[in-house]
Amino acid sequence: MSLRWKITGMTILSVLLTLVISALLVRQMITISEEQRLRDEATGSLKQAVRILDETGISILGAKVNDPQLPAEARDAAKAGQYITYRARLDGQDIIYAAAPVSLGTQPAILSLSVSWANSQQMRHSVDTALLWAGVATLVLVSALGTLIVSRLVQRLSKGSQAARAIASGERRVLVEDAIGKPFGGKDEVDQFAGAVDAMAQELKAKIAAEQRFSADLAHELRTPLTGLVTASSLLPDSRPTQLVQDRVAKLRNLVEDLLQVSRLESGVETAQLSELDLDSCVAELIGRICERRPEQCAHLELQLQSGGSTVLVEPRRLERILENLISNASTHGSGAILVGTRGTSVSVLDHGPGFPRSILDTGPERFVSKGGGIGLGLTIASGQAQALGATMKLSNHGGARVELTLQARTATAAAPRSPSA
Repeated sequence: MSLRWKITGMTILSVLLTLVISALLVRQMITISEEQRLRDEATGSLKQAVRILDETGISILGAKVNDPQLPAEARDAAKAGQYITYRARLDGQDIIYAAAPVSLGTQPAILSLSVSWANSQQMRHSVDTALLWAGVATLVLVSALGTLIVSRLVQRLSKGSQAARAIASGERRVLVEDAIGKPFGGKDEVDQFAGAVDAMAQELKAKIAAEQRFSADLAHELRTPLTGLVTASSLLPDSRPTQLVQDRVAKLRNLVEDLLQVSRLESGVETAQLSELDLDSCVAELIGRICERRPEQCAHLELQLQSGGSTVLVEPRRLERILENLISNASTHGSGAILVGTRGTSVSVLDHGPGFPRSILDTGPERFVSKGGGIGLGLTIASGQAQALGATMKLSNHGGARVELTLQARTATAAAPRSPSA
């Protein structure tokens, strides 16, 4: 159940409970007040009837001497020498009796009269009807007003969540506080929460920007001395130590180039030159190139081309870098055969290993976060290159770590496909 219906339901239930309790209290107060009025009326009439009886010996106002219908409790209380009132039921109707002792010659007697509740009950029914309709009208109005306020609140929260997702996806100019809009008046807790989220997002953006600048500056600073180191290592005489030095220098150069590429991808300056190519032939040619450079990583590679002649928009150089990084990761962290396959407009790489950690599946590839060993630039570069191609990259664990890259399909007005080398 959504927050809107939860709050609306609680509002309606609260209003209904309040109305019921208020109606019961009002009805009880009216009953008590009306009963007291009838008792006072009966007592007043009885006093007048006693006075006339004493003066003239005539009973008026329907007063009766020693009424046999007078309840025994009322008769016994009146014999004590005081005016009393007593509530009873007679022939299915509520009656208020008033009784008092009188003297008829030398004989004591009880004079009493009764007042019916019939008119009072009719008045109470009218009040009950008025309370019912007033309660229904109040419930409808308050519920409508509550629903309006809750809808506004939920709408602002929904816009805030959309803005937060946009910030998480990389939108830099989005502010949650602007997205949610203003309340009916002043600022409320939602505005405070939105302001806190914006402040947190700005702080995180500043830290990420600082890390990106540091990585870019570090790569640029390392590039110059590294170029000299590469040149110097190439001049060393052939020997086992020379091979070790050249191998380490080559790895260091690749690392610096990866850092520079990550910096360019994160800065958003990379633009892809897309061509319309047959997916199967393109992937086959690129895998062939990769296997020539990295035969040890492709020793257990299986290629399954099942796209059925699909044509996609792609830049072969970027797709080659993505596949090379994914195959390198699969070879390093996986086990068994590496399966590279195509289907529709998608390319997938499966390594049959332990799979990706939950943190990478939840947040996606991040710099310097690896699923085991390394510094985590391979997936980051692959993800950045996929974004440059306008493709989507999905990470999952299905029999191992699986990466699926979905490329843009050929448009209706596309030209004829060209080869990857074009």
